[in-house]
Amino acid sequence: MAPVTQIMYFKTSSSYLQDPSRLISELATKSAVDKIEGFSKAYLGFETEDPTNAFWVFEWTSKAAHDTYHQTDTFKATQAASRQVFASRPTHTFAGFSNTSRIFSAPVTEFVTFTLKQGASMDALQPLVQQLQAKLQGTPKFYGSSCAPVIDKPNVIHGVLGWESVQAHWDAVSSGPSKQIIDEVKKIADLWLVHAILTPYKV
Repeated sequence: MAPVTQIMYFKTSSSYLQDPSRLISELATKSAVDKIEGFSKAYLGFETEDPTNAFWVFEWTSKAAHDTYHQTDTFKATQAASRQVFASRPTHTFAGFSNTSRIFSAPVTEFVTFTLKQGASMDALQPLVQQLQAKLQGTPKFYGSSCAPVIDKPNVIHGVLGWESVQAHWDAVSSGPSKQIIDEVKKIADLWLVHAILTPYKV
């Protein structure tokens, strides 16, 4: 079974914005996070473009490990506590990224999705995404990237990229070869993109 990354994205409650560490601590206690089978790492943070949006990123040994945990009484016990955190229903995205620790530990993490337009194919999109990743290698203030198809969404690729700052990202892609590849990508896929500042959660 392959490792999988779960990305939760949601609008936060005012109480979570005021004191995120208290509510996270409550959730961690209720979920017995240090004893969850198959759970390996977590990174938590807020979107830079709209800081009322939050990202929780969880790394699992497999999608099955996540699914098994969701059937437990322990998980059900966390639901009431989690309602204090969410002001919207969280979206859950699963993808098989690789070598993410440097990306999620970077000063800024870029989250991007490429959703195929009607009639376009993955055979056209995937090589372009790979070209973009290759071009970005060696870029100043870049911490690496990983892209993978979204599990259960065969028309979407999700990317995570680490940067020194949001500006470093825009400097890298606003002109030159990287911009040319992105322009080609936009012909066959819709892009969604935001940045977040994540902190590793110590289990």
